[in-house]
Amino acid sequence: MFFAHGFLGELTTESKRVRQSSAKLAFVSNELLRSPWTPFSHRMTRNDVDRDYVLWVDLPPTYDPDGEEPHPVYLCFDAMWTYGTVVDTVRLLAPSKELPKAIVIGVAHDEPSYREVIQLRAMDFTTTAVDAPALTGVRVPGEQLGGAEAFRRWLAAEVIPFLKTQYRISEMTFIGHSFSALFGVHVLLETSAMFDHYLLASPSVWWDDQVMFRREQQRYESSKHLDAHVFMSKGELETDELSPHQEFHDQMVSREYEGLNLHWKVFPNESHMSVTPLALSHGLRTLYSTQ
Repeated sequence: MFFAHGFLGELTTESKRVRQSSAKLAFVSNELLRSPWTPFSHRMTRNDVDRDYVLWVDLPPTYDPDGEEPHPVYLCFDAMWTYGTVVDTVRLLAPSKELPKAIVIGVAHDEPSYREVIQLRAMDFTTTAVDAPALTGVRVPGEQLGGAEAFRRWLAAEVIPFLKTQYRISEMTFIGHSFSALFGVHVLLETSAMFDHYLLASPSVWWDDQVMFRREQQRYESSKHLDAHVFMSKGELETDELSPHQEFHDQMVSREYEGLNLHWKVFPNESHMSVTPLALSHGLRTLYSTQ
């Protein structure tokens, strides 16, 4: 009897501990939901292609939803690679005023499969409908690619207006790397006023036999004015046939566009992927300090 009583007493004590731990976890969980460091998300659907997206949103800890102060927005494309880095960069550098207290928003495909995201980003960010080289990992046929202009129109018609109803925005910066930076070049040449600043890291201007070189030529012939603030970069180790970044930059510089403020940086000893965090951090600081 004594053994049973003691055993039951231990069970009762252990049950109390479990309940107390559960209550603490619930309290911590509720606190995290209210924490300024917890990101928000919005889901949106593109009806023209029946494709789902998610917008990840990180607000400055001092952001007051009932206040009137506007904040700059860093809009990150290829968000699965760029969003987290930009969030951390802003959190580290905003307190020292090297960057503003920005709202960081990632535009991501609402798809858990990494392989599928590779296909979807190519469909949205490429500018012409041609087959992709095998080394890109893109397996969808060329006729399904080249969706950049349709994606740009959706952003302009639905995503950006939606964000402006949800948050107080002072200005917007486009952030992209590789294919998403190729998309950024497309936006820059089509409607530069869509964004106040452009961060274009290692843009895939090799696409379709360097079609963007020809697009830029056409843009220049139509107008010698290009009102834009741009940071463009590459890694020093990007030297293959998929890396004509310097040549594209030089072509744009040679135009001497009225209104174009173009910054350029080559990062030593960095490859196409390793250069990404450096390009994002340096590019954001360059754009902020020279606006």
